[in-house]
This record gives sequence, structure tokens and C-alpha cells, in this order.
Amino acid sequence: MRAAIYARYSAGSGQTDQSIEGQVRECTNYCLAHGLQVVQIYADTHISGKTDQRPEFLRMLDDCKQKKFDAVVVWKTDRFSRSKYDSVIYKSQIKKAGAKLFYAAESIPDGPEGIILESLLEGMAEYYSAELAQKVKRGMHESATKCRVLGNSIPLGYKAAPDKTYAIDEEQAEVVRKIFEMYLDGAANADICKYLNGLGYKTSRGNAFNKNSINRIISNEKYIGIYNAAGVYVENGVPAIIDKTTFAIAQKMKAKRQTGKVTRATTADYLLSGKLFCGHCGSAMNGVSGTSKTGAKHYYYYCPKYRRDKACDKKPVQKAYIESLVVDLTIDYILSDSILKRLSRTLWELQNESDDREEQIAALNKKLRENNTAIKNLMAALEHGMATATILARIETLESEKLELEREIAYQKTKTFGLTEEQLYYFLTQFIQTDEENSEAYRRRIIKAFVSKVFIFKDKIIIFYNISDENSEEISLEQALDAIGEFDREGYSSSNDSSGPLLVALSEHPKIVPTKKGVILMHNVK
Repeated sequence: MRAAIYARYSAGSGQTDQSIEGQVRECTNYCLAHGLQVVQIYADTHISGKTDQRPEFLRMLDDCKQKKFDAVVVWKTDRFSRSKYDSVIYKSQIKKAGAKLFYAAESIPDGPEGIILESLLEGMAEYYSAELAQKVKRGMHESATKCRVLGNSIPLGYKAAPDKTYAIDEEQAEVVRKIFEMYLDGAANADICKYLNGLGYKTSRGNAFNKNSINRIISNEKYIGIYNAAGVYVENGVPAIIDKTTFAIAQKMKAKRQTGKVTRATTADYLLSGKLFCGHCGSAMNGVSGTSKTGAKHYYYYCPKYRRDKACDKKPVQKAYIESLVVDLTIDYILSDSILKRLSRTLWELQNESDDREEQIAALNKKLRENNTAIKNLMAALEHGMATATILARIETLESEKLELEREIAYQKTKTFGLTEEQLYYFLTQFIQTDEENSEAYRRRIIKAFVSKVFIFKDKIIIFYNISDENSEEISLEQALDAIGEFDREGYSSSNDSSGPLLVALSEHPKIVPTKKGVILMHNVK
């Protein structure tokens, strides 16, 4: 199987080119141990995982769509993305291209629980990113109180003084003044750009001017001496390039130019997209929106067969209702303490089962033996009088490789593997211990991690979860209906029995049955 390696490190004191080398080394060893042939390496440097604007990452995705490789290997989940939303989108693109995604330093087992474990690891990466952002923010706030330059981006017309405050760059400042002068004379953004680019002027980032760069300059309050960064607002905190009257007139003209521009309508994020199916015909439910007579926007999921030619009887269901119902049922009946404890144990066992450190160490030892043999043969050649610059250089390279292999073997023998059962339980409980229960991000997190499929009928909903029971049989939708129908005893519940299978049956509430591939829950709908 052909594999591509993707590596990334952010800008920061603890991030260097060595970070890339280490990631590539571990990913290469992983490929070696798992029979993957590395055909391409992609690496982004000094770029955060919270953004998807990463040149090499986007090139990797494009090459993946062109079938240039069959698998993508990254060091850890946070190297791929620290944004859960972006992670879901791009993993879907890789899957749609027919490729697989592997993590060299984190073992993600196959099967339903693997989806939950992967979601937990992504959550940890996002938490770390948020925590790091808070630390950086505190440091930036301290610098901002002194009106210092933050980051590497300095507006056109300024430079960093020795004390890291803003100072005027007179040559660039003249360009800024010319932009304001032309703008107030009524020149269009395109004409201003044509003039500046014709003279060879560049933006603060060294690029040609465009319409957006003109708008950014016209709107930047720094040019009238206002320092506004990291929550700190200081008038006269920056040496002014433009007087306040000129700036105020420019803002009024900018507002007039923008009058009448059409704003794009916001699109809804259908959280159950790809997971919600019509229980009557099996079709995937699609998202659709409509506007009422009052102008209010309404969002639904609909069965395509119903909408196309009424070939199915399932009418549309409100997006907010069905998404909230799925999340509420999951929290109330699936994310109980007993189930989460059992799930954390299952995830821990699966994680340990897929611990391949011994295989990686064996592969590294094999390479070390080959390295030692090559060094021995070259040394024998030297002893027989075949001393050449090529042989000496090759021995030096092999000695360096040997040292690196020995270090890697020592690291693999001592590194910790995965998460403990207690850590897994803690992160699982974070799904229910939150202050953002009503946010879309929270609902997305619950659905992504735990919900596999949802079938909706006229009078009921059936949810398949990513929680399996090895002691149960595989079960189809039809068998689920039959199995659920057998449990009508009011008040019956064995879900608190941590040693037995997950099974809840209440007369007016969800009925749940365990299967080998996942737990199934049924509930009435309006």
C-alpha cells in the first residue's frame, strides 16, 4: 500500500525543524512495521493546526484525491488538525478518495469504539490548543499593555523599534498617505492597486496590492495612533501617520461604497448529514431550508424519494428537533456513569491490543542489524587496502544512521503508550460535564463521537451507537425492530449492571438493545 506522510509544527520556542524530522522518522518506522511504502512526504512549518490554510496539507489532500497514494500517516491527531470541525471535513475527503488515515504515535482501533477513542484524542488536542492559546494570550496581554508589536505582522508604514514598540517607516508611510489621498479623491480600489503595483510597491507582506489590501489599510486605526490588541486599547499608543479628520472621511466614503452590496446568506450545518436515514425506504435524509411568509428561515431533513415524487411516505422533520432529540437521548440514556466506565475499560483494552511497539522495535532492530553488517563489510574493505573517499563517506553516514536507530529503539522501549483507563474515563465524562450544552459545537461533538446511524420513521426513531457488545450477535435494522418489540415490561432496566449487556426497556421511553457492532436505541417521535 502506497503511503504519504504529513508532518507539521507551529511557530513557537519549542518547535523546530527537528520536530518535523522526528515526526517523519516515527511515521517512516510505522510504515516500515506495517508494510506501507512511503511515496511522498508533506511538511508544513511554522503553521498552526487550528487553520486549514496550510500549503503542504492542501497539496496532500489534492494529491490524495488524484489517487497518488492509498494511505496518509501522521504522527498524532493534533498534527492533522486541532480543529474538530476541520478534522471531520478533511477525514471525510480522504475517506471519499479511497485512502486511509493512520497515526504513528496513537493507536486507533478499528470498529465503533475506535471512532470514540479518536474523538477523545482530537478533543485532547483541541483542549491543549485552547490551553496553550490562553497562556499565549496572557503573555500577549502583558506586551500589549506596553504597546508592543505582537507577532510578525506589522502594518505597512511601520517597523518595530528596538524596544518592540511601533515606529514609523518613512518610505512606507508615504505609500500609506498616497493611498488615503487617492481614496479621498474618489479613486476606485482597482485603480489605486494598478498605480501602486505599477510603481513596484508591495504590501507589508511583500505581495502585490489588491482590493482587499486597500480596504484593510483604509480601515486600520493604527494609522491615527490607536493601539488595539490583546484586549488593550490605547489612544496615541502608536505614532500616527494619518490625521483623524482624513481617516474619518475615508470611513464615511468606505461605508457609502459598501451600501447595496449583497451579503451572503448563512448556511446551516446539518449535524446528522450522512448519519440520518429514512426508516421506511432507507434513503439518506438530506438537509433543506425554507422561508416562511414572515421571512423566518426554517431548516429540515427530508427523504429524497418523498420530495421527488412522493414515492415514500416519510415527511420532512425539523432539523433542530431531530438533532436535539438525538443528543438528549444520547446524554440521558447512553452517557450514564456505568456505561462510560465500561466504555473506558473497553477502549483501554482495545488500545492495548493494538500496541505495536514490539513490532516497531523488531523492525528497527532489523534495520540496525543491516546497518551493522554494512559497516562491517566496508571496514573489511578498508582493511584490504580499498580506502576511498566514497567508502569513508558511506561509513560516516552509516555510523550516523546507527546512532539514530539506537536512540529510536531506546525511545520506543521507554515511551508511554496511549491513555490510562482513568484518563479515558475522565475525557469521556467531559462529554456530559460541560457549560455549553445548548451550543451547536457541543451537539456536533456528541453526534460525531457516539452516533453511528439514525433511522427515522413516522412514529419512532432508532439510533445505532458506536458502543459494541462482543457477547451479542450482529443485528440488522429489521432484527432491531423485532428485538426492541420483545421488551415492553414497564420500568425494566438492567443498564446499571456493569457486568451485563447494555439493555434498557421502558414503556414510554427509549428501548435499548446491545449488538456486536453497536448499541441500538429506539424512541417515539412526534
